[in-house]
Amino acid sequence: MLKGFLNNLKYFWEGFKDQSTSALEMELSELENTFGLVVFGSLMGLPSPPTFVGMALLPYLEYEIKLMIIKSEDLDDKLATFFDLSDI
Repeated sequence: MLKGFLNNLKYFWEGFKDQSTSALEMELSELENTFGLVVFGSLMGLPSPPTFVGMALLPYLEYEIKLMIIKSEDLDDKLATFFDLSDI
């Protein structure tokens, strides 16, 4: 009986750990999106940060800039965009 209880507790703990990791990854993704919006907000008409702040943050945006370049190369291919969004 004690062994069954410990196994159930182990499964409960593993499930809790998996869910918390997923929540942290989602929060990190949203923070990256917000960070990119703050820095590149001038592209959408939002007020931009002062130039020296943008230049100081530029090394941290390497991944987002690469992603923007990749996305901009596929802008004329709507079918590729559809399959990318639908994870096919």
